[in-house]
Amino acid sequence: MSIELKNVTYTYMPRTPFERTALHEVSICIKKDEFTAIVGHTGSGKSTLVQHLNGLLLPTNGQVFVEGTDINKKEPAALAAKRRVGMVFQYPEHQLFEESVYKDIAFGPRNMELAEEEVERRVRKAMEFVNLDYEEYKEHSPFQLSGGQMRRVAIAGVIALQPDYLVLDEPTAGLDPRGHKDLLAKLSQLHKQEKIGIVLVSHNMDDVARLADRVILLNQSRVVINSSAKTAFRETKKIRAAGLDIPQVTALLQTISEQGLAVDTDVFQFDEAVEAIFQAAKGAKSC
Repeated sequence: MSIELKNVTYTYMPRTPFERTALHEVSICIKKDEFTAIVGHTGSGKSTLVQHLNGLLLPTNGQVFVEGTDINKKEPAALAAKRRVGMVFQYPEHQLFEESVYKDIAFGPRNMELAEEEVERRVRKAMEFVNLDYEEYKEHSPFQLSGGQMRRVAIAGVIALQPDYLVLDEPTAGLDPRGHKDLLAKLSQLHKQEKIGIVLVSHNMDDVARLADRVILLNQSRVVINSSAKTAFRETKKIRAAGLDIPQVTALLQTISEQGLAVDTDVFQFDEAVEAIFQAAKGAKSC
């Protein structure tokens, strides 16, 4: 089960003085059983890329398939395939518009013409997932909530659609450290427990190192890395050429390794780094 892009090129305002190619012959496969991170500097094409995953943008050239269905064909199967992919934009709280939290989260399921009992079940489950008490918040105006709560309502609205894939474009932007940590923990839980494929757009390489199975790096509209996280973070030159940096823990271990201690540098977590340094030091002492 996957989303596949084949030779996708996208050009903004073609045949005008403002023509700009945002994606150039991109071919990638996003698997449902992987937590995928799409990374790159501002202007690299990340947001343009993810808007192709559910048909918000149509390729200038190339094809996009969701579970084997070309989503840009004008047929019922294409519409059904698009609905498998939920999208959460940067600052999703700006998309809220209904008079109550319940109505905002229910908007998508109701558009799917589900029975009201099923709509309510989905709203309850989505609110529970984002840690918003159903009875306490269902009648609240979303515009009277805190910024973090508003974002949770917006994300719950997408989760209520029960997509097979959830695409999030810089979802932690503007959140305080606690909100940042809590949201990423929830995304990891959603992937592991609900078996939803997660696609996270980010420039925070420490977050990517903690969460991602696969890393796709864009630089100047092209894919320059498409590999497992462990393999990707070995590509230090490519990452830095793209205006990013490797995770802090990995950078520390590489510096230690360069100083002569044979430490494992394929480590991204702090606790694992401490253990790697301890084992390397222990090995050096025994020699």
